[in-house]
Amino acid sequence: MGLTIKLLSKVTLFNQKVLLTPQPNRRMTSKLITFVATMCAVANVLGLFAIPVGTTKIHLMQLPIILSGLALGPWVGGLVGLIGATAMAFNLAPINPYILLGNAILGFFTGLFYLYLGKMRVRPIIPQVISVLGAYIVQAPYVYVTDVHFMTMPPSLVLTILVKLLLEDVISVLLSHVILFRVNIAEVLQ
Repeated sequence: MGLTIKLLSKVTLFNQKVLLTPQPNRRMTSKLITFVATMCAVANVLGLFAIPVGTTKIHLMQLPIILSGLALGPWVGGLVGLIGATAMAFNLAPINPYILLGNAILGFFTGLFYLYLGKMRVRPIIPQVISVLGAYIVQAPYVYVTDVHFMTMPPSLVLTILVKLLLEDVISVLLSHVILFRVNIAEVLQ
């Protein structure tokens, strides 16, 4: 197992080595655990409510997932995505457990892409949006395959869900940017 962790601890992304293990200077503090638990709870609550927009409804469950990935990296984003989607996954009829891994993918890859892109010398919103769009591109095939083939939903319905998911992700990253512009979450949690 130690060998597996060592092999997976570094990945080449955009011709640069990216560290996948938690940052060595970041300890598991009670503040960090409390933040993760709070973000999971907020995601679960937001997953139960929908905002009517025209003939459809949107959820902002992705907001804490994206915020956690951008602020604290891939592992925290993935964990918040996995646990924070529980209420929505088991509140649907029929139950869709694949939502859990789909949101973990969103949080993990948002954090992973932002680790690299956050160093760009441009306005902070640009790498944040690009990171979320990149995570969406990774998440979308998973959502399509699991919903069409395992949940037996019609492909046209799944494509509609993917368009709504993209809209929800963009709204969530814009809201996350406003929060991160005001508060340096990583610094507060130390």
